[in-house]
Amino acid sequence: MRRSTERYRGALLHHSRWSDLGFHSRQLASEHFTTVFPGYRTLTDHPATLNAMAWVLQNRVEAGAVLSHTTAALFWAIPFPLALDDGIAALRDRDLVERNGVEQIPSLPADASLRLGAHLPMLHARVARGGSSGVAQGAVLHRQHPGPTADLGPLVVSAPSEVLRELATMMPLWDVVAAADAVLGPGSRSPGESLESLTGAVASARGRAGTPHALDALRLARRRVRSPGETIFRLLLARAGFPAPSLNLPVRVPLTGSIKEIDLAWEEIGFGLEYDGDGHRLTKGQWREDEVRRDELASSGWTLSRANGKDLFRPLRILLRLRRTMAERGLRVPEEQRVRRVVDEVGARGLSMRIARRQR
Repeated sequence: MRRSTERYRGALLHHSRWSDLGFHSRQLASEHFTTVFPGYRTLTDHPATLNAMAWVLQNRVEAGAVLSHTTAALFWAIPFPLALDDGIAALRDRDLVERNGVEQIPSLPADASLRLGAHLPMLHARVARGGSSGVAQGAVLHRQHPGPTADLGPLVVSAPSEVLRELATMMPLWDVVAAADAVLGPGSRSPGESLESLTGAVASARGRAGTPHALDALRLARRRVRSPGETIFRLLLARAGFPAPSLNLPVRVPLTGSIKEIDLAWEEIGFGLEYDGDGHRLTKGQWREDEVRRDELASSGWTLSRANGKDLFRPLRILLRLRRTMAERGLRVPEEQRVRRVVDEVGARGLSMRIARRQR
């Protein structure tokens, strides 16, 4: 391109504004620009953030729309499976910069490029029942009754309770439980929420899609949970008949006096299960920190087993290993046949998108 675009990195402008800035229609129609919404373009090599896309959607393209479903979940840092909505959950798989208290979410995963076949995410927004709905370029519009909202900087999004109801229309029960655990957990971006407040808000939407499913999930939700993997393992262990663990049990390390937490802990036998989420895979610093933490806990007499997303996807092997270890330490454990049957059943019923439907 003859005209420099350096100063317009991340811009998302109407084609008339690009024209006012000196860009010819032939340039705007070239591979150097990508259309986000009808009439709105961004630079192909330096696209707008999800924040910019969301603001333009609800202030220019569909005035008054409320960001919803997985889009709102991203801004609230409410987890959902990668298998949902073309893997847009991966947009949070990096350290994010905050601006005015709102995290700036990129519109493409790390190392992805629009020139190499990547696509910008589809945004979800809800509009009044009298408005338009359906799938348009760049957005899915849901025509719904009004629900609770919140302001995140300049963006208007569904409140956490409403996000849980919306997600409950899109994903299985156990994944909704994981989302609810995150809203209640120590890393929540809405720390004022409680199980009672969430349940009351969701219950007030009786008769709307997702409400019964979300209420079922809230009955299974727990505090002190730090990752979706911990939630799904907890539910899987309970379904298989294992003794209930303590969640993120605080343990004092005598050598340093520091407090370390164990994801799923059976204190009576000094045994715990640690789930390694994406942060362990993505950053060496996190990996080293966790290794030191595990060494300190081991020096205090704890035996730790580790699990990751692959273990969760096909969990039979690790469940049998946990069963053997617990039995050796004197805990009452389920019969092996029950464990095998439950793993097959959970997969076949599709209770979580994080677990394979076919286990064999």
